[in-house]
Amino acid sequence: MKRVIAGLAAAVLTGIGIWLLRSELMTVSIQQPEGSYTDVVLEVSIREDEAVREEMARGLISTCRLLVNADVVEDTFVTVDDGVVAFRLRPGLDEFDRRELRGCLSDTRVQHLLADVRTLETITPEGDDSSR
Repeated sequence: MKRVIAGLAAAVLTGIGIWLLRSELMTVSIQQPEGSYTDVVLEVSIREDEAVREEMARGLISTCRLLVNADVVEDTFVTVDDGVVAFRLRPGLDEFDRRELRGCLSDTRVQHLLADVRTLETITPEGDDSSR
């Protein structure tokens, strides 16, 4: 009888723990309003020839954007400063996708390329800043 009660208590505690952590465990895609976009500023350093930095950064961005439901807006990829690039994704990203993109861009996915996300900001058409 004690084993049954202990097993039942363990099952109940496990269920309560999962219920309390469900938001962290769930990957829910939230529809962003039409016209929303996400601006990204990325600092890129390279151990190879500086002439290929932009090409390698574009490769990293192209790979990472496949993880989220957004595309790089044509003609928005610009060099802001030496080693700093910016681009825009459309539609805007929800919180989960922003975390996913930030993690991917921060990983060394392209050999000898290190990237640091300076800004990752989603803008909605109402002008609300949904997150950074």
